[in-house]
Amino acid sequence: MSAPTKKQLAARHIRRLKTMRESVLQMAEQWEDLDQYCVNELGGLADSIETVALALKDDESVEAP
Repeated sequence: MSAPTKKQLAARHIRRLKTMRESVLQMAEQWEDLDQYCVNELGGLADSIETVALALKDDESVEAP
């Protein structure tokens, strides 16, 4: 079995990062009425995850055939 291509690996990781982001946002919701610091930190983490996923997507789209 051959190793995945860069495009396949990026697509797989983008999907996983989107799932992680949703989980982190759910965590932030659970903290909503308890601790605003945690809400803010988790929101920042979700934003960072999205930034990485977008960077992978951009890198994936410019890959040469």
